[in-house]
Amino acid sequence: MNMFEKIINWIAGFFRGSLKQPDAVIPPRQSLPPVHFSTINIVDKPPKNDEIATGKLYCAVSVNKPKWSLFSCPCGCGDVVTLSLQSIHRPYWKLTRLNSGRPTLYPSVWRDKGCLSHFWVKDGRVFWCADTGSHPDLRQLI
Repeated sequence: MNMFEKIINWIAGFFRGSLKQPDAVIPPRQSLPPVHFSTINIVDKPPKNDEIATGKLYCAVSVNKPKWSLFSCPCGCGDVVTLSLQSIHRPYWKLTRLNSGRPTLYPSVWRDKGCLSHFWVKDGRVFWCADTGSHPDLRQLI
């Protein structure tokens, strides 16, 4: 190998080495949480709180428009979470059914009473936020 090839190989090795991070640790891929809500149960009028089954998400519809979403809090406290799906209310949520048939709610749900749970519902799965258990009014603004 002549001197020119050695220099080219050295330069190429320098750039390959600068792109690698030998000390970087790739975290293991986390598995998805289990499906908590397998479907959206469409109802004409909201069920009574004692009729809401664990793991069931209800959507009360009136005149073909979604009005309310109701479900038992996924933390297990037993409280019923009632969310407005009407844009005239503040706050309000959007409920969609994905191709899987499972519900997604937007934005996150942060209870300001009781258990103070904070979570997302995506594709029927409950994703817990790190600040679960703290009151939303006490969050630190960055």
